[in-house]
Amino acid sequence: MPDPEANYPQYLVHTALTAGIPWHRTGDMTTEEVAQVVHARQEQVKEQAQLMAWIAYNGAALTGVAINEPGKFPELEDAFPSLFERETYQDWRIMKERMEDYAREKERRKAQ
Repeated sequence: MPDPEANYPQYLVHTALTAGIPWHRTGDMTTEEVAQVVHARQEQVKEQAQLMAWIAYNGAALTGVAINEPGKFPELEDAFPSLFERETYQDWRIMKERMEDYAREKERRKAQ
């Protein structure tokens, strides 16, 4: 990495490239624009690191529950409610009753 005090333009280009600015755009940008892009990139990297830390932490917590108290292991929807919606299933007994009602009605109409 270039020394900012010895060669500031080279340092600025290096910083811009590291932040994801294409080479052909580095000559058209002001120092402030490069600084804004670099700052935005640093925020993205921090958010990604926080997400990875959250994933690792929750993974470890869930592993602990799975090993120590398997009966308390949450369903996927309970562990990550903001990512997965709970699917609602109809009780099979209700469906059975409806099918039986339908069959009786069909037999009744058939007998008439």
